Amino acid sequence: MKKTILTLTFILCAFLLKAQLFRETSLYPNTTGIHRKYFNGSGGRGYWTYEKVDTLGRIIERNSYKNNKLLGKDLYQYNDKHDVTRYIYTTSDLQRTDTITYEYTYINNRIAFQKCTFSNNINSTTYRLVANQGDSVLTYQELSYHYYPAKKTDTVFERTYILTYQDRLLVKKEKITSNKEKEITCFEYNNNGKLKRRVITREPKPEFPDVYTGAPGSDDQSYSYTYDRAGRVKKLYTIIADRTYKLSTSRYEN
Repeated sequence: MKKTILTLTFILCAFLLKAQLFRETSLYPNTTGIHRKYFNGSGGRGYWTYEKVDTLGRIIERNSYKNNKLLGKDLYQYNDKHDVTRYIYTTSDLQRTDTITYEYTYINNRIAFQKCTFSNNINSTTYRLVANQGDSVLTYQELSYHYYPAKKTDTVFERTYILTYQDRLLVKKEKITSNKEKEITCFEYNNNGKLKRRVITREPKPEFPDVYTGAPGSDDQSYSYTYDRAGRVKKLYTIIADRTYKLSTSRYEN
């Protein structure tokens, strides 16, 4: 049976909030708002967002549109380390609001523990630092707790993440499941720290090749950028098998 991997550019930022461990907070100094248009992503053309930025350069609100129709609103709250403490998402059509809260403990500014609690206050996911090799190789244990009301049972899913850093950049992420399957993601960067290439391998090798839907995607995927005078990304492209796709354009308000 083929695996399906969704690479929906339009909603990627929301899913990245699953774990602050795996992302760097983007700051936009001297910026008050960001207009982004999306291409080759979720549903194709016509998707765009407007993001409000606070005085520290953090995105605090994101409004998502299809053409002129408001689809939903994201709200973000942060602590003094720029890690998200509360994420609120409201859909326009369903008039539904979901809230995710985050708790952290730190050791020398490293996240030693993170708890993510979902809207029902029952399901949650925790990440705990279980090994640290010189701040270069960090091992985290993930435990996801899910309650099924119909069965009145709890299920716990366990994974291990091994994160390898070089020059303060994440260069390898190993995800190991409880049945010992492993997914290894390697990252390469440009001189300015922007992601240049991302390569995924799996052990054992799947019987069938993985299928990407929703946007151009591959286990071996590269990226290129154009910038404005302030060094902010204006256009984002991905390169797959020597073919280039435009993913987004951005315009900044100062």
